[in-house]
Amino acid sequence: MRILVVSDTQGDFRSLVAALGLLGRSVQALVHLGDGSGDVKAAMRYGAPMPPAFGVRGNVDADSSVRLARRFDAEGRLVMLAHGHRYPLGDGVASLVYAAKEVGARAFFFGHTHVPYCEERSGVLLLNPGSLSRPRGPWGPSLAVVEAPPSSTCLDVKLFELVGTQASPKLRAIRL
Repeated sequence: MRILVVSDTQGDFRSLVAALGLLGRSVQALVHLGDGSGDVKAAMRYGAPMPPAFGVRGNVDADSSVRLARRFDAEGRLVMLAHGHRYPLGDGVASLVYAAKEVGARAFFFGHTHVPYCEERSGVLLLNPGSLSRPRGPWGPSLAVVEAPPSSTCLDVKLFELVGTQASPKLRAIRL
C-alpha cells in the first residue's frame, strides 16, 4: 500500500491538485491531517486523480462532522491520525507516542507545525508531512509518501518538497 500524506493546505486546494496530479494514480490512499480538510473535496471537483481519502479536522477547520482523530489501517499496521493541535508538543513528542501506544498504533501522523518531521520514538513512527501551502522552516511546500509493503511490518517514509510551477510541478526529496 502506498499512501500520500498531506497537511495544512489552508484553503489552497491548487497545491493539493498539483500533488495529486503527480501521485494520485500511484497511491492507494490520501491522508489529509487537517487545516484544509475541505480542500480534498475542492481538488476532487477540480478533477484531480483522487484515491480513497481519510482526513481529520484541524484547528482552523470549521466542519464539525470531520473527526478530530481517527485510526487508519495501513496493510495491517495501525496508524493514529490527528492534526496535532490537541497534543502538547512543548516537551517534545512524548504525548504523541503515549497516544499511539494507548490505542496500539504503530505510528502517529500529525500536522499543525507546518514543518516536516519523521522519527521513530519508543517503537512508534512519528510523521509530520509539513504544509503544502504555508511551510515553515528551510523547506518549501511539502508532503510525504508512505509505503506499507505487505511483506514487512515497517512503514517506509519519504518526504518531498513540491517545487516547480503550477503548470509543471515536481518533487524534490527532503533529507532531515
